[in-house]
Amino acid sequence: MPDQALEVAVVHHRTPELLARALERLATAAPTTLVRVVDTAFDPTLASQLDGAHPRLEWLSVPNHSYSAAVNAAARAARQPLLLQMNADVLVTEDTLPELRRALEEPSVAAAGPLPMTADGRLQDMGLPYRWHYARARWRGRGRGGGVEVPWLAGCVQLLRLDALHAVGGFDPRLRFYNEDLEWCVRARRAGWRCRLVATEVVHLGGSSGTARLTFRLEGLRGGYAFTRRHGPAWLRPLHRWGLAAGAWATAQLSGEPRLRSAWRDLALRSARDELERSCFGPQLETD
Repeated sequence: MPDQALEVAVVHHRTPELLARALERLATAAPTTLVRVVDTAFDPTLASQLDGAHPRLEWLSVPNHSYSAAVNAAARAARQPLLLQMNADVLVTEDTLPELRRALEEPSVAAAGPLPMTADGRLQDMGLPYRWHYARARWRGRGRGGGVEVPWLAGCVQLLRLDALHAVGGFDPRLRFYNEDLEWCVRARRAGWRCRLVATEVVHLGGSSGTARLTFRLEGLRGGYAFTRRHGPAWLRPLHRWGLAAGAWATAQLSGEPRLRSAWRDLALRSARDELERSCFGPQLETD
């Protein structure tokens, strides 16, 4: 599939050093492919500094609402049928795009993703069930059938078929941080599309540590229940909600800092009242 059928969207927020490294890798791996930086805190000075970092570089300024909203904006701006959306802390290789494109040669495949590695060379941990998918992909091997079918793909880097994205609907901006990748893949698979994990590696620098800020943690827990409420079986929903309420209340009791106690108690009460559709964030994601 020619480069002209593909473009790249790099979602960025105030990590200029990481962005520069990501663009450097893309300049080597895909010099003729359009790369659009989707910046949630656009800085003209940075854009000027990185001018020439990639031969075909564009910028798109969007509000700092959610990763979902940034990906959806990139999809609306895209002029090609395939979109590689990625975090600014992802380092691709020369094999990344060709291997992922191969997986999308099957018209029923909506999305393909690589094996995300941490900076110290380990597979990014996405839970016990996903380790089985990692093993399957590696056993199947690179270049043999375009990867293995999986229930969902990590959102740090995905090659998306825009026909599928438009048919299924974009990423859900109600999920402000975490869970949006899982939720979209579930909708895509229920609509008859497939997702493939390909045994080609990228480095996800943020995957080795992630964010520990309280509001992001709370939003991730809230979004997890929001996903269960929309897509989980009826019997699981009360178990998830009351388990979340109990865990949040216990954490509040163990927290020595009043601000932390208050935040965890609020999550516990909202869980008990089934009032978890409201995000933990305001109009903008917290970044300070």
